Amino acid sequence: MSARGWQQRGWNLDQRVRASCCAGLLLALCSAAACEPPPRRLPYIPPTLHNWPQPYRGVPGLHAHAFVTAHLEVPEALVVHGGHITRSRALAAVVLALQHPREGVILLDSGVSEATPQERIWPQVLPLLEAPPIRVSVAEPLLQQLQKAGIRPQAVRWIVQTNLRAVRTGYLTSFPQARVVASRAEFDFALQRERPGYAAEVLRQVTNWQWVDFSAGKPVATFPMAIDLFGDGSLILAEARGPTPGTLAALVRLPRQPAVWAGDVVPLFSIFRTAAEPRGLWSADEWWLRFWQIKRFSDLVEPSLVLPAFELPSTESAGGTLRVHALPAPATVTAPRSTPQPWERFLPRPW
Repeated sequence: MSARGWQQRGWNLDQRVRASCCAGLLLALCSAAACEPPPRRLPYIPPTLHNWPQPYRGVPGLHAHAFVTAHLEVPEALVVHGGHITRSRALAAVVLALQHPREGVILLDSGVSEATPQERIWPQVLPLLEAPPIRVSVAEPLLQQLQKAGIRPQAVRWIVQTNLRAVRTGYLTSFPQARVVASRAEFDFALQRERPGYAAEVLRQVTNWQWVDFSAGKPVATFPMAIDLFGDGSLILAEARGPTPGTLAALVRLPRQPAVWAGDVVPLFSIFRTAAEPRGLWSADEWWLRFWQIKRFSDLVEPSLVLPAFELPSTESAGGTLRVHALPAPATVTAPRSTPQPWERFLPRPW
């Protein structure tokens, strides 16, 4: 065969290889977006409320506020199994602030700030992508939002981290007087190596940790392992690993009704209604069990308020139990982009 023939044959082979790579990549993306997790059996959660006051009695003087620290636009396929890669979900990074009559102000998680590395906000959950294509807009600083709500930032004495993902730890170092409560298993997991979705450099700046020790815990309501943080029943932390190895859930005994700060166990109200599996779980089986423990609690304790990680309840559903400080969605957002992938030369991104 002539040199020209060999050249033409090599060119055709190169074209076929490129076409095969494109088709394979597109198939992988579509499969990752559309595939459903295998069906699971419902775990048996006994209809028993261990160590729970019946009829319900709340803690007088305990008040709750919900603040939005950032607005996120995330492809649906990165949020939940079966979601579309081309359709975005609008998420709110929510922080709960409790005004305790004796312990001052307690923050449940610390949201997203200007200092949060945007490339760490969402973990990598789809193959063949260097960074998740999300859009982030940071809201008014949390310290200013607290002041507008009549809460002095200096009164924040406790920060309870349901987990240590970067989307939860934005203002972790903004309250140096506060004690930070978290799971040691979560801390060790975050610092084991540079994990996607974690900002280890922020965690290393904190010196006043208080680790949650469930070995001294007891069953509370539908949760087999829980501790009473202050000893008065106002704030109960339950073991809720699954989204991460050290995830916590928090039961807040507000005066009118209890609230469950579900964190990443229940990212959205739609997930709570449909039991759809979120993306990026450390252990799907562990998540499934904790999800139904929260669901069982909601069924047995009525009325109760389940608060997801990325969505604010409506004023009507809050029922005066929780003061919601909602902010309008921003008109413009920043759009961090990863380094262009080699395949983008001949296959554009699908979003």
